[in-house]
Amino acid sequence: MFDVNVQLTNRMANKMQPENTSSGQYDTSSMIRGQQQEVELESNEKLEEIGIPEINPPSMSCVDTEDSTIYQLSEIGQKVSTGGWFVSRGEAVLLAHDDNSCSYYDISNSEVKSEYKAPAGFPTNLWADCWLIRAPGIDGCSGQYVVAASAGNALDSGFCSWDFYTNDVKAFLVVGGKDNSFSGSSSRTGFTSTARSSLRTSSVLESQSCWCRPCGPLLISTFSRQKVVNAYDIRDGDLVMTWEVNNPVAEMEYSSPLQWRSKGKPTLSVPFVGKKFYSLHVNNTDAEIGAGVRLRASSTEVEGNDGVLCTQDGVNVFDFRISSGVGLKIFRHGGADGLSIFSRSDSIFLGSTEGRIFARSSSPRSHLEHFWLRKGSLFTSYLMPGFNSHYHHSLITQVWGNSDFVMGICGMGLFVFDAFNNSGDTDVVKDTIGPNDLFRPTFDYMESRALVISRD
Repeated sequence: MFDVNVQLTNRMANKMQPENTSSGQYDTSSMIRGQQQEVELESNEKLEEIGIPEINPPSMSCVDTEDSTIYQLSEIGQKVSTGGWFVSRGEAVLLAHDDNSCSYYDISNSEVKSEYKAPAGFPTNLWADCWLIRAPGIDGCSGQYVVAASAGNALDSGFCSWDFYTNDVKAFLVVGGKDNSFSGSSSRTGFTSTARSSLRTSSVLESQSCWCRPCGPLLISTFSRQKVVNAYDIRDGDLVMTWEVNNPVAEMEYSSPLQWRSKGKPTLSVPFVGKKFYSLHVNNTDAEIGAGVRLRASSTEVEGNDGVLCTQDGVNVFDFRISSGVGLKIFRHGGADGLSIFSRSDSIFLGSTEGRIFARSSSPRSHLEHFWLRKGSLFTSYLMPGFNSHYHHSLITQVWGNSDFVMGICGMGLFVFDAFNNSGDTDVVKDTIGPNDLFRPTFDYMESRALVISRD
């Protein structure tokens, strides 16, 4: 089942307050419990071969009442979605769909403004992430591009980019995991035999994960357990660079091992010999990812905190101003797996779930850990409700927070905790959003709106 729920407050006059991630001025009272739209589809994030899904058109659910405590739940679009984020300063949502198209949904007018279709012959269910990128065009003029890419386990992997204004396909690439097939486009030069060879070598195992991340006109792509990294130009598909890293790319459950730091700065290698990597977040001050939880960090917010990496014994805070690359290590205790992480300014938020060994004897418990860099230790831990569910259904797949509240999502829904008025009751959930049968879900939040997507 795919779930795409965007929740809007019924008091529209109050919903357009400007977002400030530093000060954390948000209105969490507008959140309500989500409403599920069901789709009959045999599919999962591994993108296994499927038949054509039978889609039940979702219905609009609106509330019109004088009671100001009741709010509106609005469905967005009519297609099954596999990923999506707020863009254009929160005025729209960019969605990736199972038919390999993307759509730009205007929130204010409640309509799909543009649709971007992939070339014919693409494997189905390819996209798992999408971006709206601003970059100079080939003619030197400023342009905008819609980019969709695979992420995580896939039988086939690749990306596609479109001109935001004309909807024309600008570049595409598909690497076949089953038969090592290759197809690509380039308006300037064809892919070299070396590039084709490296791409085929990178797609030898079905279980490997393909990760893509754009920044400006470049999109970086790599596979887990491989050393080859490729850089493509999203404007025309050219392979502009290929290099090898010293060790095979790590594989993490809910974090991408491939993240941008900044443009034009030298690479720094930080050794973690013999460590198991759980989750990674790098603060990128050059990124133009959009709005909401992906809002670009300012240079002052990342001073002394260039990113965070969670291993089995602690949280490592990157500081690339020093030679070792690690400015602080915060030790953790217990058997909880920290599989999702987010960092901004002097706060680190980690989503942890009791390990598989502990989960065998009882229902696993998940919690959100808030680390404060000024103390260099755990500041607060928020306990998620007890779920009588499978271990993987209780795993926190994404976290986010600020000075006002902390948010975490798992298979049981999106849970919001009040950080500003925390009186010690860290197990009291302020709001719950979405149904309780999500699969590897993601969320975005901006200006009293919550977007929840289930990836099954």
